[in-house]
Amino acid sequence: LIQFQKGQTPTPPPFEILLCFGEEWPDQKPKEKKLITVQVVPVAARLLLEMFSGELSWSADSIPLQISHPDLKDRMVEQFKELHQLWQSHQRLPPAQPPPG
Repeated sequence: LIQFQKGQTPTPPPFEILLCFGEEWPDQKPKEKKLITVQVVPVAARLLLEMFSGELSWSADSIPLQISHPDLKDRMVEQFKELHQLWQSHQRLPPAQPPPG
């Protein structure tokens, strides 16, 4: 993610997790032909990617997390707010100057 944000890699890192149930996988059969597949998208990973790629379209006060334990959600929201503030302040910093010499 850091390499993508710095422009050192052209594609963002994958964050989706694909699970297959009831069959061997991977094999020659495409994933669309499997009986049961589940795609898991970690919300935290998606939000970080959107934040660092500039595609973030939500307000830091209304993160749509779907976590069952409310205390954990509250802590994660606060951590995302802090991370977003750090990222914004980092974006405003001038480039570092090399030391004289």
